[in-house]
Amino acid sequence: MKKMMLSCSAATELMEKKLIERLTSGERLKLFFHAAVCDACRRYEKQSRLLETFLKSKEQAPLPNELTEIAQGLEEKIMEKLNAGEE
Repeated sequence: MKKMMLSCSAATELMEKKLIERLTSGERLKLFFHAAVCDACRRYEKQSRLLETFLKSKEQAPLPNELTEIAQGLEEKIMEKLNAGEE
């Protein structure tokens, strides 16, 4: 029997995958159960969807260097928090 509970890292990967393609029923179920108990991942998914919507609306306009630097800093902080939670 496969492990039903995902790590936060695996859950966020599925959240991002879901923005690009359809998840399998197993992936959807695992993500549903993880999100039911993980407040941080529910917030991450909501923020990710908002960012995706914003970026799709701004696809034609290039991001200024300042925004690119801010985005990279935020990505580093998210990864640090995810990695700290797995220890």
